[in-house]
Amino acid sequence: MVARSGPASVILRSMPVQGLRRVLRFVEPALAVVFVLVFARPVAKDLPNAVRLRARRAQEFVDELRPALLIPNDVQIAVVTYHPLVFSVQPLDTDKNRFLLSMELGFLLTLTDDELRAAVAHELGHVWIYTHHPFLQTEHLANTIGQRVVDRGSFEKIYSKLWKYEGASGAPIDDLLGPPPRP
Repeated sequence: MVARSGPASVILRSMPVQGLRRVLRFVEPALAVVFVLVFARPVAKDLPNAVRLRARRAQEFVDELRPALLIPNDVQIAVVTYHPLVFSVQPLDTDKNRFLLSMELGFLLTLTDDELRAAVAHELGHVWIYTHHPFLQTEHLANTIGQRVVDRGSFEKIYSKLWKYEGASGAPIDDLLGPPPRP
């Protein structure tokens, strides 16, 4: 009846079939309860609402910052489960009239409003470059454009959080943001 060897098989072999059924009648529900308590993810029920709220907030920042950066192009938000760049922007048409800003779900849910605003400003910096100087795409230039509407401190926070999220060491912050302002 039992193929395994070891202490459990000894107990099962010595127990009559009726006794085994009685034990299993209590053990199976107990194991099911333990499984649910250990592996259940109650946040899953609220996750779609959180994602919608964060995506809506990101779109609000896009709509607020585009005019301030003189970007007339349409920029839409997409939340994805994985993106190799975590956040990125790309043209949706060859005329570069419409753009898609993709945001990785896991990272998006960790951001405060200030950090999200900085991430959006950086990506809008890339949109500005696409529409003005498409061959000059650099992180530094996107940050320079973004710093027109978001302070350097918010960019430092977002890079720190991004590198921690990616498990990366990052790059010298002054290479990405330029030298800090003098007091």
